Amino acid sequence: IINPAGRKRMRCKYGSSIFWVGVTSQKTMKLLPASGRKATQKIVTGDHDGVITCFGIKKGEAIPVFKTLPGEKIARLELGGALNTLQEKIFVAAGSEVRGFTKKGKQFLSFNTNLTENIKAMYISGSDLFLGASYIYNHYCDCKDQHYYLSGDKINDVLCLPPDKLSCIIPVLACQDRVLRVLQGSDLLYEMEVPGPPAVLALNNGNGGDSGEEVLFGTSDGKI
Repeated sequence: IINPAGRKRMRCKYGSSIFWVGVTSQKTMKLLPASGRKATQKIVTGDHDGVITCFGIKKGEAIPVFKTLPGEKIARLELGGALNTLQEKIFVAAGSEVRGFTKKGKQFLSFNTNLTENIKAMYISGSDLFLGASYIYNHYCDCKDQHYYLSGDKINDVLCLPPDKLSCIIPVLACQDRVLRVLQGSDLLYEMEVPGPPAVLALNNGNGGDSGEEVLFGTSDGKI
């Protein structure tokens, strides 16, 4: 994604093809998994105008797939689906609501969390939904409240270690006070200090490595 200074829009560039979308937040662009030998590679984004845009790349050209109507600012976009299947369902967080769409743009979920703060971070794992809203972390399963945690500082990102490799659900919070907080249920399991404020989390290799416990983090001052 390229964000030229002073521009009010973002552009996604693939080779010589440019596709314009609205201004976006961190972690609001995903590459949809391709299914089939001749499947078109698809990219989906969510922007500050509340618009979800999906476009495909065919013969080096960007081709629109679907575009939703404007709405509340989209703060996060994640892909999900049943565990051990293609993660091709699209989930977005806007305000205190989480919405779900198929890869063709049909909405199938509208979940109002009733949180008093806007959602800042989101992670999807099967039927489990993990949310961070400033200082508050919530875990939902099938849209039912499961666990809650009040962080000592602002939550910048959240993820969950892969449950198919571990015996329980282990969320990890990236917090502004330079600490990674590891939870179990509503309890703090342990915390780890890192060199700078962690801004983003990711599972190593996309699956946490062989153990499922390997986590990458990036700090706001450029360290990984």
